[in-house]
Order: sequence, then C-alpha cells, then structure tokens
Amino acid sequence: MKSFLIFLAGAVVGGVACFILASGLFTGIGAGVGIATGMQAGMCLAVEAAREQGLIAADQVDDVLNATGKLIASDEFGNEATSMGANLDCEKVIAQLKEAANKTK
Repeated sequence: MKSFLIFLAGAVVGGVACFILASGLFTGIGAGVGIATGMQAGMCLAVEAAREQGLIAADQVDDVLNATGKLIASDEFGNEATSMGANLDCEKVIAQLKEAANKTK
C-alpha cells in the first residue's frame, strides 16, 4: 500500500509539473497557428479588395502575394517564398470567413 501511495503521489506531481512546463509550449504553438492563419486571411482580404476595386488585375494576385511573402520571410528564405495557386486559396479563405461571419449573426 505504501508503494502505491508513493506511485500515486509521484504521478500527481509529475502530471502537474508536465502541465506547467508544457503549457508554454502549447501556448506558443497555438499562437503560431493563430498568427499564420490571421496573416493569410489578412493578405487574402487585402488582395481581394484591391482586385474588386480595380487596383490590380486578377492575374496579378499571385504576384502581389508572392511579393508579400518575400517581404515577410527572413532573408535566408526570402527567395523561396512563393505561393503557387494562391488566388484559389484566397477565394476559399474568404468564403470560409464569410460563412463564419454569417453564423455569428
């Protein structure tokens, strides 16, 4: 019985320590995903608005998104930042945002 109580106490202390130490990691991962999603949505909305107002043509959307990606990326990966088919992805992102906005009404 004594060894079971020691095991139980160790499991509780280990679980609490794991939760405390790992919560920062999970918070960082969640923040990274949120930032990436927000940046994609923001870029897509800005490009779509510019396209609708006639400031850029539909065939320039990928060029604008590629240039934006190069500005955001670090110098090490700046030349590799490309977005093949980004226009289609943006239409999907905007459709999801509009659907989510309609659900909250």
